Amino acid sequence: MNVSFKNESNKPTIIIVILIMIIGFGSCSEDNEQEEILIPIATLTNMNPISGPKATVVTINGTNFSDINTVQVFFNEVEAVVESVSVTQIKAKVPSGAGTGLIKVISNDVALVGQEFTYILTTAVTTIAGGSLAGITDGTGIDARFNNPRDITVDAQGNVYVAGGNGHRIRKITSNGIVTTLAGSIEGSNDGTDSNAQFNLPSGVALDIQGNLYVADTQNRSVRKITPTGVVSTLAGGTLGLDDGTGTDAEFAFPTGITIDTQGDLYTVDGSRIRKITPTGVVTTIAGSGAGFEDGTTATAKFNNPKGIAIDAQNNLYIADTQNHRIRKITPDGTVSTLAGSIQGFQDGSVTSATFNNPRGITIDSQNNLYIADSDNHKIRKITPNGIVSTIAGTTNGFADGNANESNFSQPNSLAIDLDGSLYIADQKNHRVRKIVQD
Repeated sequence: MNVSFKNESNKPTIIIVILIMIIGFGSCSEDNEQEEILIPIATLTNMNPISGPKATVVTINGTNFSDINTVQVFFNEVEAVVESVSVTQIKAKVPSGAGTGLIKVISNDVALVGQEFTYILTTAVTTIAGGSLAGITDGTGIDARFNNPRDITVDAQGNVYVAGGNGHRIRKITSNGIVTTLAGSIEGSNDGTDSNAQFNLPSGVALDIQGNLYVADTQNRSVRKITPTGVVSTLAGGTLGLDDGTGTDAEFAFPTGITIDTQGDLYTVDGSRIRKITPTGVVTTIAGSGAGFEDGTTATAKFNNPKGIAIDAQNNLYIADTQNHRIRKITPDGTVSTLAGSIQGFQDGSVTSATFNNPRGITIDSQNNLYIADSDNHKIRKITPNGIVSTIAGTTNGFADGNANESNFSQPNSLAIDLDGSLYIADQKNHRVRKIVQD
């Protein structure tokens, strides 16, 4: 006889034991997982060097850095190339154009902010067109010839336009260095198309957003317009004098530098006055009351043969007041002041101590830095918004490409800036167009 025993009362006990074992194993598993994902927090101790140009390798010391695949380094929010990583050290290369700012390290998704890195700009001066001999030859690069180029501007595509000065022509340089004649031929005053049009010592050029080019035609005492199709017309002036008016009823004395605002209004330096020309050719005098030096209102202020003019986004005008050796400012409310300069000379420093020598050209970048063609010092100068004047290129009268301390200019007359921040220089007595790249 087979006997079977059923102990029903043991079932709950067995189930409880099994559950305790499962919970115990699970708890151990969770503890193990927690131990596995605990990652030491990285720290920063020091960085060296904390200043330099692009491509400087900076050593970042600290603790608990992760591996090269997960570490990121930023200079002023621009990501750098990380060259090597150990637990206690990172080596990273300063990216081009980073600018001055904090060094930031990301390790294991934790951001660590370190010291400020002072970015030192590298300056390179090159020649994009023209040679040692004056001329009017079209061509490519240094095979082309210019004759005392007076003014320069650049469009959004990188094409450069040059007021040819003694060549009585308006020239164009494409972004790949091909030089052509846009308009003009022999000395004269004819309107017309392309080479049928004539100019007489054109000394200023400015572009509007439609691609129309405006020319301060100095010896013709007029402001001319060149359409994108090459049609040349006279917008205003044509007679020696100082009368305001509309179109050819207006008079000019000696228009040179010219600039344009976002509304299409033109501003030109004319003798010792600043004139405004609307798109319909209405000419008014907005500042200047004769040769001399005086700050104040636009009605009483005086300038002395200014040559260059620029405008910022707030419609402040900046004047290269040539024979006063100063940089002047005109606000929209009509206040004229001296921004920098005093006596004739050469000195960098604050705007109150800096000096210039017949500054002729001026332009402004998107950060409101001003750049000056300091003609008789044969240098390109910079004025920052916080009032520091420095020399970015040029050493002495002559010709040489190279870095800031190697390059030479000969009476640079004007300059323009492109969307990338590169400067283009009408290097008058060298009969060349130069380019300055800073990164």
